[in-house]
Amino acid sequence: MRHLGHYISFGVNLVMFGFVCTFITHQAKRRRAMPTHWLRYGPAYLAALAALMIMVDQTRHVLQDTDVWKSGPWPGSSQYVDDCAVRVPSVPFTNCTATADCGSFPCGHLGHVSVVNGSTCRSCDEEAGVCAESAESFSCLSAVGWACTALTYLGFCVFFFASFWNANLVGKLRTIAAKWEALREGEEG
Repeated sequence: MRHLGHYISFGVNLVMFGFVCTFITHQAKRRRAMPTHWLRYGPAYLAALAALMIMVDQTRHVLQDTDVWKSGPWPGSSQYVDDCAVRVPSVPFTNCTATADCGSFPCGHLGHVSVVNGSTCRSCDEEAGVCAESAESFSCLSAVGWACTALTYLGFCVFFFASFWNANLVGKLRTIAAKWEALREGEEG
């Protein structure tokens, strides 16, 4: 089921970013009077760059799910390190003495299995004697995980900037401020 979620998310985001980038490119007609190519098409370039940055992690998920990019050793596609010390007991609690007690479907991670193919990966926390999941936290991110997370957040920042630039938000706020000042001066005079 997790794989299906990745595919749907990838497809929906790809279509939406395609529409948004096309719209912003079409809006460049409003900026024909701008003196440079960058000032006319800058928002479109930034929106396209942001879309690529945001789609990196979703692409990683799809490539990992289809076994095009394996989870294995460096530079594996796994977002989290396999030997992370941070562990979260699985619910419902399942006692174990070995990882095989936690499921029968290999997850692609070393020493991790799942109860149902495509479900949450877990392994036996032998100290606690229960099946546990690796915590999906910043402390457990791999180098690929850090890169994908950073690109996603940075991509959204770039996307907001491109959207605000395309909407001429600063110019509109200046106009509102000027009108507010004119109203205030009219009240005083």
